[in-house]
Amino acid sequence: MGLLKRKEEKSETIAVRVPGSLKTQLEELRQRSDAAGFDLTATIAEALMRLAKQVGEELDAANAPTGKANRAGAPRQANGSGRAASEHSPVDSSSGGES
Repeated sequence: MGLLKRKEEKSETIAVRVPGSLKTQLEELRQRSDAAGFDLTATIAEALMRLAKQVGEELDAANAPTGKANRAGAPRQANGSGRAASEHSPVDSSSGGES
């Protein structure tokens, strides 16, 4: 068992906009974790590291060449749902007048 310990990486501050309800929940969790003797900041940082790794892996997979047809020209929505244009138009395209 080694006695030498690695220095912890220097921490930096980031600003992330979140819904107000999440901010309130995190503030409550910070109070509770402080009272219980836990480090919420370390927990959140670890979760963000896992998230960053997962996002990177998904981006790598999305950009990897595959045997499927190239979908680069296909329009995509920001959330990746990629709905067809017909899904956004009403079934009855009449102007509402009687036929």
